[in-house]
Amino acid sequence: MIDRLLEGRLLTLIVGSVFRLVEILVRTVHITVRGIRLLVQETVTSRIDRWLSGFGKRAIARQARVDRSSIVLVRKDGEYTGDLKYIAEEILRRGGSARITWALHDRARGPFPREFRFVRFGTAAFFRTVAGAGVVIQDGRPLQESGARRGPAQLWLQADGTVVGDAAARDAASSGAAASGEWSARGHARNDLLVGATEEDRAAVRKRVLDRLAVADTGQRFLLYTPAPGSHPGAVSLGGFDPVRVRAALSERFGGTWEILVRPPHTGTAESAMMLAGLPAFCRNAALHPDLQELLAVADAGLATGPGWIADYLLTGRPAFVLTSSAEAPSSAPLIVARSSDGLLRAIAGFDADAHERGVAEHRRASRDDEDGRAASRIVDRIEELTGMTVGTDRTPTGHDERRAL
Repeated sequence: MIDRLLEGRLLTLIVGSVFRLVEILVRTVHITVRGIRLLVQETVTSRIDRWLSGFGKRAIARQARVDRSSIVLVRKDGEYTGDLKYIAEEILRRGGSARITWALHDRARGPFPREFRFVRFGTAAFFRTVAGAGVVIQDGRPLQESGARRGPAQLWLQADGTVVGDAAARDAASSGAAASGEWSARGHARNDLLVGATEEDRAAVRKRVLDRLAVADTGQRFLLYTPAPGSHPGAVSLGGFDPVRVRAALSERFGGTWEILVRPPHTGTAESAMMLAGLPAFCRNAALHPDLQELLAVADAGLATGPGWIADYLLTGRPAFVLTSSAEAPSSAPLIVARSSDGLLRAIAGFDADAHERGVAEHRRASRDDEDGRAASRIVDRIEELTGMTVGTDRTPTGHDERRAL
């Protein structure tokens, strides 16, 4: 103490100590109050908010004025791909008086048709838009997960054309429709491109994909490869994949010059660019094109690390391989499974086109595969049957629009 007195800091230290005690007390109170607030919010108010939100959604669904010409399309990721894309394009192709609204997510990149209206998924505007739509079509269960409610005058469908819920089926029946909620379109709209596309369609898709990827079309052939997720979030495991040797094996077996479309499990631009940074220039970043089905249409061969899209790709009849270290085959489909990089090279070199064609045909017969390139048409027919309207789109959209610059 005497030392502090001699140094001229005694009073400063005493006053500082008092303030530090006050600071400790205030911080303790702050941390305690913050903890109580978070606990109350997590255990009490958030539950009440969910209940009130559900009450509000039910009220909107009951009271909303339904526009029978309004069709809302909802994908879980909001991206313009999958079954809903091809249902929407069939609606656009037919023309008519219906209006399409697409539910957007923050990372959705499109591009979307100019005829669409847009609403951001999960917002108040989204729930009001859904409640006011005559027809709502979803891929997966995003509507149920969001807590959206179906009104008594609405028709909710799955992407395969199945009516969602007994109430919707009863409403459809009461409006004069003969079909029940158990009906299915047979086939998937997303596969129409793989089964029913003409040469002109395929050429247009190839141009669209290569333009999006900024790849010059030199008549090269493409292998579509989807690496497996890595051991931590955002990481990718190449699983022993050697692009140089695989490319050489493809040229040796099938002829031509090959490039590899690499589509990682995460399709963010920055993450995928980092993953491809160490690969040869002939490995193209397919994450830049969000529509997987168009990539399948362009690919001359497919290589996956699990079942996923490969079942759809088999419809093309083109070579399809799976590279996996798993002890079990990824599916019952006639897949050529390799357990190592060398095994993959052997599988490519020994590919038997006739045996592959027979295996795919037998698998389709055994699984009662009804893919014929007209699933989207049947689903839109179904909508017309249940609603009594001629679907299509209003080519001069007005009203609420949350579309970003894409």
